Amino acid sequence: MKQSPSEKSLRRNLGPSKFSAEGFLGADPRPVDEIVADDLRTLERSGLSLQDLLRALRRAYRAARDALGAPVEIRPGVVAVFYESRGRIPSPFRDGGTFEKGEAVVTDLGSGRKLVLTEVGLALIERHGFFQGRGSRYRIEPAEAAEILGLK
Repeated sequence: MKQSPSEKSLRRNLGPSKFSAEGFLGADPRPVDEIVADDLRTLERSGLSLQDLLRALRRAYRAARDALGAPVEIRPGVVAVFYESRGRIPSPFRDGGTFEKGEAVVTDLGSGRKLVLTEVGLALIERHGFFQGRGSRYRIEPAEAAEILGLK
């Protein structure tokens, strides 16, 4: 299916750039609206709202950030560490604002599964329901995030 000019522009903005070397899509060939719809369906099937998951993700991000690089327990068996990075990054959706760089790595010690949370990534989920494309380093799989954070 042929992409509309707005879809082409959005995919270009979500691709690798001087702000995000890897971009936000990974190797995912799906249209952005399909990525969003699939993730929202996943949440619906798991009985979670986007707001509930986002609230838990933000709590984990803030706890790690507030610990200033020290590991912090998010829940039993799950720890997070914040890695600071200088600079700011604009939203690839071009909807205003810039976000601090830096990431919180949340690790389930039992399984080794990890979530990599960033301020811009959380904003993309909140504003657009966009968990990023498959293969992106910062992609958050909704069902996996819910399991790691103890929501299901």
